[in-house]
Amino acid sequence: MNRPILLQKKDLIKPIEQALERIEKIRERKVNNDDSIILEGLFALGVSSFENSISDTLRILLTNIPDKLDIKSEPISKEQLIDGNPLKQAIENKVNAVSYKNLSDILKYFTKTTGINENIVTEDELNSLSEIKATRNLLIHNNLIENSFYRETSGPNKRQPNGMNRRLGVDQDYLFQSLVTMRTVLGKFKTELLEKYADYTKVNAIKKLFAYIFQTPIMVFENEFDVDLERDVISFIKPETSRKAGLSSSERLFFDIWVAHSHENGFEFNRGHFYGIGNREKLGYFIEQIDILKS
Repeated sequence: MNRPILLQKKDLIKPIEQALERIEKIRERKVNNDDSIILEGLFALGVSSFENSISDTLRILLTNIPDKLDIKSEPISKEQLIDGNPLKQAIENKVNAVSYKNLSDILKYFTKTTGINENIVTEDELNSLSEIKATRNLLIHNNLIENSFYRETSGPNKRQPNGMNRRLGVDQDYLFQSLVTMRTVLGKFKTELLEKYADYTKVNAIKKLFAYIFQTPIMVFENEFDVDLERDVISFIKPETSRKAGLSSSERLFFDIWVAHSHENGFEFNRGHFYGIGNREKLGYFIEQIDILKS
């Protein structure tokens, strides 16, 4: 039996929610603030939050569903292969490689990999985002003084510089419109992801882990625990319908560890003769994922 996918939709959208929260705080702080340094700093923070939310969402998705990695992944060094976590490094290399692509390709990879509507970002929104990103890069690398790189990457919404020094501005209006665009696109992503991954709840993740750990027909999750689907929680243990008495000694140990961690029910280790751990891989995976049981 393959290891279960324990992805939860609330974890998947967390980077986007954090970016939306930060963008809202930036919007609040820009009101009645005409200091160019502060406005430029808030603008750079907003764009970075937008970009990082996309990268972090991809990391979470690929970590939980590595089958979504491209067949042609980014190269891994010999040192990374021997000393590190090859899958984690492959994911990191892929996400970093994508982040250096142009914005259109980043969004295409994001929508394709997540499985959401590939046309969710309109042409007008893409044009606005391209110019916003080009301005952020110009701010960081050339003090907002127009150069050829800005002209090549800003797209149809390219702005004209002010004055003889050919410097672009980041005033309140420009910052506000940029925040609105980024907030709108992230809001769309959040809605689409919640719809696409609607079944990836905490309850379903725990049930998948249960089925993987207890591969016996006598153990039915709903017979052991009360499930509150509306609140997405596992509430109390159901001793009246439990079949734990039919488990083997090693399986009962797994169950006792499960309940001890999920419901803080202590137990005495008294399982007869114990000669060794039969399925070390399963035990290791169980311990690695056990915090998912906490409410």
